Amino acid sequence: LRAHPQVAVVQEDGCSALAFICSGTNAAALARKQRSVDAGALEAVVAALRAHPQAAGVQEKGCAALWNICFGTDAAGLARKQRSVEAGALEEVVAALRAHPQVAGVQEMGCWALANMCCGSDAAGLARQQRSADAGALEAVVAALRAH
Repeated sequence: LRAHPQVAVVQEDGCSALAFICSGTNAAALARKQRSVDAGALEAVVAALRAHPQAAGVQEKGCAALWNICFGTDAAGLARKQRSVEAGALEEVVAALRAHPQVAGVQEMGCWALANMCCGSDAAGLARQQRSADAGALEAVVAALRAH
């Protein structure tokens, strides 16, 4: 992802690979999620979303990667969610939903990514929820529900 930031197919495939590698809920999967974050995956995915806003495949796979990486309610999972938001992921996911309203895959993965990033009842979780609303997530999700 870092070596070829302007090549959409590389960004799409890289995001897809991260989504698959980081899927799952067992201890090994949680460790892979954390390892990906330690390697800079969140920032790389956000950069891919920013670089290719009109590439639906990049947007869908980027949202899928964020969905999987941000899963978890333990301390490490909450930290991943927070780091994703600090990297600008919420705003990029909302932008993806707005840019591709008729692409069901973008809408589905974007909604899942938002759900995982906004999960949490601690102060940081409440702040993520408010930031999401301020970014226009509520309207984008309602539009997805109406369109699909």
